Amino acid sequence: MAARDGTVTHSWTEVQSLAMRAARGADVPAAQASNFGNMLTRHLADGRDEAPLSEALKTQGAIVDLALRVEKVIEAASISSAPVSLSEDAPYLCALLVSWFNSLPCRTQVQLSGNTMTVTLSLSEPNARARPARITLSAEFYAQMHDLAANTYVPDSEASRMGGAGAEQMGLD
Repeated sequence: MAARDGTVTHSWTEVQSLAMRAARGADVPAAQASNFGNMLTRHLADGRDEAPLSEALKTQGAIVDLALRVEKVIEAASISSAPVSLSEDAPYLCALLVSWFNSLPCRTQVQLSGNTMTVTLSLSEPNARARPARITLSAEFYAQMHDLAANTYVPDSEASRMGGAGAEQMGLD
């Protein structure tokens, strides 16, 4: 739903799904794209800036690198309850790491000090963060994600239909 102020509002699930497809359109593997969709909706629900998300979608390898860094922290938390420290010089990646940790299904505590963050995960405790019904984002960012998602669509051609793509009239009348 478009507003006069240049924003659009969609359900959490719609934004999450579009973010996943946009990441796939940016050549991110399916598992990392799914996690990116979770992070993106949490990031926006927390009222954070869209610019880091847009930059990550434009930067080859950024999303996969973030996902791998988060996985390393989860692995460390599965071995020990000790906090894990990470350093990140790029402010946009630091912002996304915070949101990525906050999107995890477990209780998360993130403390920032300059370009270093200390992360504590309680894997046995659920994340109690509320999930809003609607997410508001700029029409420009929505269009960027929609354009990237279009990269995943099969071209409309006879060859693609012969290969099984698209809906076909089944003649069940």
